Order: sequence, then C-alpha cells, then structure tokens
Amino acid sequence: MDKFIKRLSSEEAASMNKSKRPLLRQVTLKSLGGVTDVKRILSIKELLDCRGISEDQTVKLLNELDTLTALPIHIVSETGIGRSVGPLRKHPSESISAVAKKLISAWKGKIKTMPIAPVSAPRAQFSLLSTGGGSSEDIRKRAVRLILANMPVTDSDGAKVIERDIFIANNMKVDKTYKTKVRQKVFELKRDQPSNSKD
Repeated sequence: MDKFIKRLSSEEAASMNKSKRPLLRQVTLKSLGGVTDVKRILSIKELLDCRGISEDQTVKLLNELDTLTALPIHIVSETGIGRSVGPLRKHPSESISAVAKKLISAWKGKIKTMPIAPVSAPRAQFSLLSTGGGSSEDIRKRAVRLILANMPVTDSDGAKVIERDIFIANNMKVDKTYKTKVRQKVFELKRDQPSNSKD
C-alpha cells in the first residue's frame, strides 16, 4: 500500500505534546479524504475487461467501485471505467448486472446534477477569451450567455443544454477545444438566424 507524508493540521499539532511536535505524519491514500486512487481504478478496469475472471471476482470489483462513492465524474470519464462497467448491465448473472446498473445510474445522476449557473443578462456580448481566464465555472457561465445572446429565441434552458452537450462532448474539460466548439456553435446560430437587412 502506498504511504505518503502529510503536514499536520493546526488542531492535530496543538493536541500533541509540545516537546514532541512533529510537523509531518505518515498517511495512506484511504485516510486522505477526497483523494482518488486512479491506478486502482485502471487496474479494476483491466480486470473487468478480461474475459477469464469469475463472477465472484467481478462482483467484488464492482462492489469496490461502488464503495468509491465520492468518485469524481471527470475520473470516470478519463479512466474509461464506464465503458468497462456498461456492458456488464446485460450480464446473465443478476448480481453482476444489478451492481453495474447501480453504478451507471449513479454516474449518470452526477452528470445530470452538474451545476450550470443561471443566465442573468440575455443578449449581452462578451468574449470567451478574457485576459483573466477565470475558473472553469466562470467560462461555462459566459459560454451559456454567449449562446443565449445568439439564439433566435430567448431560451435559457436551451442554451444550458447546448453548453452542457459541448462540455460533455469535450470530456468535461474547459480548454481551448471547448472554447472553439462554443464559438463554432455561436457562428452556426448566427448563420441560421434570419437577416433583418432591408432590400
């Protein structure tokens, strides 16, 4: 098992004897909250992709994935574990298919509940390439507003759905490719709008 060194929190340091006050302590991955062991997920994926493992081993591996309830959705996407678990939903064994269905539905639920900020100023023009950059959430908010500003009908829910589709298609990453896809969609929306020019 991997072991790491972690700096003690101020509460832990204060509770220790002042003469023996180490600043660091040894911890394991499981004891660190919010840390995901990607290597373990990849090894589970490899094992699930093997054809020769028994039903008991498969159920054990799926249950291990199920215990990782705080598994971030971007880790699911990046590791491709969903592509290994998905086909197991149709497995002849009821125990395997039940756990696989439970995992997939939990992951899909996380995607559906991903926050998208409300749109406040429709028809406002702005740039996705702001000099400050901003957080991913800020960029996603601006993308929704940009899409909404260029839609023929003011439909904030539609703009959110379009942005979410682009975000998911880009492996849930806000990067240069994401911004390019948003701009392409905006140009498509502009092109599809009827022109208001006088003849």
